[in-house]
Amino acid sequence: MCRGQDDGFDLFFVSSTSEVDDYPIQFTDPLPKWLRGTLIRNGLGRFEIGKRNFTHTFDGFAKLHSWKFVGNGSASFSAKFLYSDFYRDSVSRNDIAPYLLFQTVTPAFNEFQKLESLVRGIDNMNVNVYQFKNESTSEYFVFSDYWKMYEINGINLATKRSVTPPVPAPSIGTKWHPAAPPMGGGFGFLSFLSSAHPLPEYGTSNFLTFLSSISLVPGIKNRMSLIRIISGEKREAIASWEVDRVAYMHSFSATQNYAALFAMPFYVNVEKMVLTAEPFDSLDWYDNANTTIYLVHLKTGHVTKHTTENLFTMHHITSTPSKQTPLRSSSICPHLELKILRDPVRRNQFPAHALLKRFYIDLVTGNVDVTLFNASPVYPYANMLDMPAINEKYRYKDYRHIYGLVLKTNDVNLDQIALVKKDLYNSSNDKAWSEGHCYPVEAWFVPRPGGQKEDDGLLLVPVLDGIHRKSYLAIINATTMATVNTADLPFVIPYGLHGRFFADLF
Repeated sequence: MCRGQDDGFDLFFVSSTSEVDDYPIQFTDPLPKWLRGTLIRNGLGRFEIGKRNFTHTFDGFAKLHSWKFVGNGSASFSAKFLYSDFYRDSVSRNDIAPYLLFQTVTPAFNEFQKLESLVRGIDNMNVNVYQFKNESTSEYFVFSDYWKMYEINGINLATKRSVTPPVPAPSIGTKWHPAAPPMGGGFGFLSFLSSAHPLPEYGTSNFLTFLSSISLVPGIKNRMSLIRIISGEKREAIASWEVDRVAYMHSFSATQNYAALFAMPFYVNVEKMVLTAEPFDSLDWYDNANTTIYLVHLKTGHVTKHTTENLFTMHHITSTPSKQTPLRSSSICPHLELKILRDPVRRNQFPAHALLKRFYIDLVTGNVDVTLFNASPVYPYANMLDMPAINEKYRYKDYRHIYGLVLKTNDVNLDQIALVKKDLYNSSNDKAWSEGHCYPVEAWFVPRPGGQKEDDGLLLVPVLDGIHRKSYLAIINATTMATVNTADLPFVIPYGLHGRFFADLF
């Protein structure tokens, strides 16, 4: 396994152009027969084409990786780029084509190319992957924080088509300005910001997401909408309400009856967007402003407004009917520029630690109480986790365990990374997995069939071995956090963002 001094972390941010289909991989020990399904992960694959380079990590071309377990002890690995219009156009030009990016490129686009990018919009879906299913079909889509998405073939990762679903008209619980043009109808509203983390709607096969609509008409306010996803192309509006400014949100929370949207004081500046064609420079942060929580009843569409502390949050963990548990962190975006992450000195200045907090919303008084968790005597950094994962069977139950990543565990080196298991009821039970200068990414929990305990299952975790300059998949016992199996991959995988395990796909 891994050993030695700091090495290889930069490989997370080096392009990997190799593609394979069902490449056989060998695990060190026999696989359990019950492990059957496919883990698909979305993330970064390429950071330059021709003479141009991306400047920010979030702009890396989307690349999909999958691990298929067929239940007979064998497993295979696939890797394929998302063949979006953006990627195809860029490859054909041997240059990064002018599409809207999170930040920019070097050499920079000229003014005409910036205008082109505004017209073409965002087309690089490099963040997450979901399955939408009904009685007869299953569809697989890849996401970013935008309304548009791409459908893929879950078996071979082939890109099928782009989908921009029609924006549904407001319905229940909605006050719609009579002078406003139809939302999403083109003229009047710019409706494109959404979530890369749709949430399952309790008791249904549907998902929930949100949509931000920026008004382009003087006198008409911006809008937020909570949306029900029925299929790849079918949406329903649960509620829509006016907002003075549109806040950037990456994820949100939901219970059996409510959705909670945390509108941080991190607002879209439309004028800057038009002038710079760079969303990164078109977000205004306000240090002293409060965060607004919009609580939406899923059945009635009724919206209540609550206020809490100034915070920046990327990932919510999960909720129960009486509590919301988002992850609080500092504003990380500027520290994720490629030139910083590739610099072993500058990247260590990254304030990478998040802070786990629980938000209690009193439905009678409207008050929001915020609580912290006790620190583990052995793993005090466990409260600083990000990229959270849970046993999804406990999503709307009184869950206990959270698995997540902590960077900079020694508070000095960014590449000191641990995968932690946080016990929300007893911090003395917190556990952690780490191997010297091996760099894990987000874990996914696979429950053992018939398991009676919440943590009875396995964690599937891609890992970069910095010393041997290779990637492997680690299978970790979720109860003990001990490695039980590994399989080397045929090439290094750049940094991955999110993914899911599909038990019915193999």
